[in-house]
Amino acid sequence: MSDSLHFWKTTSGHSYRELVRVREGQGNAAYGQQERVLTALIRSEQRRLDRPLSVLEFGCGFGQHATYLSQLSHVRYHGYDISESMTEPLRLEPPASLRPVEERIFCGDDPLTAVGARRFDVVFSVSTLVHNPSERITALLETMGQLVLPGGLLVLVENPLMPTSVWDPACHPGSWLHAFADLLPEGWDLHHGPGLVETNDVYVLKRHAGQGRRYFQLLGPEAPRDESQPLTLEALHARAMPRLLEWAARANKSMTAPVASSEAKVVELTERLAAESERFARRQRLQGLSDDLARLRASRAPFPDAPTPHAAPPHSVPGFILNASLDTRWSAELPQFSKLMHVFHQDWHGIRAAAGYLPGQKLAITSERVLDERELRAAIELVERSGCRQVILHGYSSNARDFVVLLRRVLGASVRILALWHGSSAQFHYSFELDCFAQLIDLRRRGVIDALATVKPGMHLLAPEVFPKTVLNLPPRLSEAERIAPTRRLTRAALIPTPNDWRKNFFTNLFACQASSRIDDIYVTASYRLPDVMKSRRRIHQVARPSRTELFDLVRRCDIVLNASLSECQPMTGLEALALRVPCIYGPLSLGELDSHPFQKLAQVSGVDSVEVVAAAIERMVALRERSPGELTEMMVDYERALTFEAIKVLEEFVQS
Repeated sequence: MSDSLHFWKTTSGHSYRELVRVREGQGNAAYGQQERVLTALIRSEQRRLDRPLSVLEFGCGFGQHATYLSQLSHVRYHGYDISESMTEPLRLEPPASLRPVEERIFCGDDPLTAVGARRFDVVFSVSTLVHNPSERITALLETMGQLVLPGGLLVLVENPLMPTSVWDPACHPGSWLHAFADLLPEGWDLHHGPGLVETNDVYVLKRHAGQGRRYFQLLGPEAPRDESQPLTLEALHARAMPRLLEWAARANKSMTAPVASSEAKVVELTERLAAESERFARRQRLQGLSDDLARLRASRAPFPDAPTPHAAPPHSVPGFILNASLDTRWSAELPQFSKLMHVFHQDWHGIRAAAGYLPGQKLAITSERVLDERELRAAIELVERSGCRQVILHGYSSNARDFVVLLRRVLGASVRILALWHGSSAQFHYSFELDCFAQLIDLRRRGVIDALATVKPGMHLLAPEVFPKTVLNLPPRLSEAERIAPTRRLTRAALIPTPNDWRKNFFTNLFACQASSRIDDIYVTASYRLPDVMKSRRRIHQVARPSRTELFDLVRRCDIVLNASLSECQPMTGLEALALRVPCIYGPLSLGELDSHPFQKLAQVSGVDSVEVVAAAIERMVALRERSPGELTEMMVDYERALTFEAIKVLEEFVQS
């Protein structure tokens, strides 16, 4: 025990984080499986309790699980560890969702003293108890149990089930394989989940009112505990016997060839040395960023009609924002994307919304001025500390190019860099747009980015480097309380949230609303001039550019949203209206099988520049809402389900391409 305690108290969390990063890069799938299981378990418990959840990780280390669990909505993460050295990265550089860190991360030899009076809905450990001898496990479980609120869960992601506890020094000093079924304290249920993680079994423990111990088969991380299948202790022992035989074979080999144990330690030390060397080299590349940036900007070709960025004034606000509430509040929560970072521009509102609703972490950079060396260095360090293994760049600018080129030079192959283009070929009459897309293709050919995709179908025909499938935008994640009910009375109002330019077709949408007998009030966010002879008796309300929350409120006030534009790439206003259960009229999107969905067929119009066609679409949609609101809502719910399923499937393919 003293060797193990000394090992963890003196191990650097920075170095161990690097070691985990190397293992993930080499294809170790266990870390991702642990994330999926823990996220599913916590979400399941959240649904059961129907309230925010307080969670404690017992043995949090450098924050492998803190990063993604602390970002789950309505989850308040806390961490405890015996080693200040291991928790140093988490305490010095906590995610924004963990601040103030002194109230969330605890260190000390005694967990009850370190945590104080706090108690939690879920207490969990991941490969922590294996570093304690078996004679301490029952007492440790009792201690952990004291930290669990009445009715809460104790979750162990630990060694695979064993019929008896054995010492296994194959990796760190003092590693044990525990027989958790035998070491379970009295008065507890144990739900055993094998096969959910390659290197671990999952044990869900819960106190019961009676005496003795009870055992169950865990059907899955999201399955209710009361649906688990009862097991006997003998059945668990029989299930565990193959693991004991595997251990016996390893132990026999170690005793007949003692050098094997030394070789295992040499392998581990070599692995740690390689990880630490790469960490040092990366720090050197980061410090040398100044020369790289100067060369990069000296070689940049100017765009003829590009907007001129402003130089950063002294003491300016940093040019990036990590995981802002605007970018995470409505995003999809899927554990398989917890190591994905979306990078986009703060000032490009539609693309920012599209990136914000996708699952993963978010980094918003400015396009209004040139990012300086200090800001770029800090942004790269943020990506490194986040633990993200993939980065998707949304849109393109000179700042974006500097960022991805330097990110590749500093982090090398340890991060996968992708780009998602949100434009269309119709915009290429602007040489700026055409040159930006061409530069992305060039970056793909030179290996600076690993994959390039678009949200407009058929763009792969322009260059073979483009991912052949269309990446789909997602609607925002909303609760049922945030959506309008199908029984709500009609307001006879319409919203046109588009700018006034030829592509967005503002005036056709406006005149169609004026021509509709079902619309009395029209809300617009654009500036425009309308001659008196062309004005109608409809009330037009011009509102300043709304914030995201204000836009949602505007949509809720209306019966319909108008976005019948001449050239479109999956309009975000349509997806936001869909999530709020307000229909939107828009032009053809060419989304394959989704175009044949009844709601899509109802919402899309082909003659978008015809006032008559758009007005007729308004009449059809509002008439259906008036005649059969439940039917329309059902169509929208089904379309959102189909769209989300396809969007997640394509996103997974793109990230792994």
